[in-house]
Amino acid sequence: MGDKLTPGDAIVLVESNGIHANGLTLARAIAEKLPSRYATLLPNGQSYGETLLAPTHIYAKLVRTVFEAGLDIHYMVNITGHGWRKLMRANRKFSYIIEELPLAQPVFQFIQEQSGADDAEMFGNFNMGAGFAIFMPESDAKKARDTIRSKLGLHSVIAGFVEEGSKQVIIRPKNLVFKAESLGVR
Repeated sequence: MGDKLTPGDAIVLVESNGIHANGLTLARAIAEKLPSRYATLLPNGQSYGETLLAPTHIYAKLVRTVFEAGLDIHYMVNITGHGWRKLMRANRKFSYIIEELPLAQPVFQFIQEQSGADDAEMFGNFNMGAGFAIFMPESDAKKARDTIRSKLGLHSVIAGFVEEGSKQVIIRPKNLVFKAESLGVR
């Protein structure tokens, strides 16, 4: 798993469309405490309940599209359950450096404010706007981003790169480090 990963590979993060299936226990607990519960409006005008019920993006078409585009895919992983810690799921001892974050949907800020969770908790458990990660040579990253936008209408960002080092995820804009041992079930 992840045998093709190479230091220098780009990490392309593809948008999520909300919290997907991870974090619903906390989301329900928050709704129970809100005066308008699931009808509470978020800053974008959508109700909290509508946001939680948004169908999860299914990334099968994305996978097919990037392979059909002739891109040299080294590894792919969904970002759910263990949040951004999933970026280091491959059986390789590399550091995964994130330098640019995708735009997270308003529901994440709302959950963070209502729960009092810090950034480590949010990025360690939620997708925070990134639902899928594709690892590939840097030379293919722009083509991947453009293909994903033109063929699927999905936003993606060339977020970072893979480098030699300890197995960890470093999210520089948030000053977060997730070490390998944090990927285990808690």
